[in-house]
Amino acid sequence: MSVTIVVLWFGCLTAFLSSKHQGLLAKPLMKCFSISVFVVCLMASIWLLTYIYNPIASALMVLAFTMFIWLSLVLQLGHVKAKLVPLSCFNLIFWVAVVQLGGQHVA
Repeated sequence: MSVTIVVLWFGCLTAFLSSKHQGLLAKPLMKCFSISVFVVCLMASIWLLTYIYNPIASALMVLAFTMFIWLSLVLQLGHVKAKLVPLSCFNLIFWVAVVQLGGQHVA
């Protein structure tokens, strides 16, 4: 479950960094590259979760995790003025802790 959330979080971060409204990079990432990475990470997360759950439940869990990860990135960036590395490390540690402490029952 932790590997799944790390892969999905990485995909969400790359998609977030392609936005012109993000304040972490001086120049946003290329949209084609970042959306490609996001889609690959999304499919990999669904594939990893199908070992535990059925495909429909896996897809719905990945959709929910994606929405919550983007929400946490946006809210954290709005309230904490940090650089890319500290913000990313804190956010990743938060999501791994959520998954480890409660797993699918909490997130």
